[in-house]
Amino acid sequence: MVTDVRKVLDAVAKRAGWTQGEITTKMFRHTYISARIQTTHSGAPVAAFTVAREVGHSSTAMIEKVYGHLGQVQHRSKVVEYRISQHKQAIRDRKLRHTLRHTLDRVA
Repeated sequence: MVTDVRKVLDAVAKRAGWTQGEITTKMFRHTYISARIQTTHSGAPVAAFTVAREVGHSSTAMIEKVYGHLGQVQHRSKVVEYRISQHKQAIRDRKLRHTLRHTLDRVA
């Protein structure tokens, strides 16, 4: 399973013109934590405790050490929110095209 993920990430890197191994799952994790620590939930900043639990940490020590400064970025914390509803139709369309392409490939 891990090999499958690695193959997909390597294929994405190749399409983007990067080298094999340049995209890692750690990059996704770092991006998620960075964005999440700057996100607001119902107008209040998301607590380091919440983010730590979401990523499987038993304490907030690592979050505070590595990402703590990001909680001070007020201009982003008021703006950054996870909103997928405006993109749902595009995601559905993309999935449909993907499914159709693979179905046609199998038939051909």
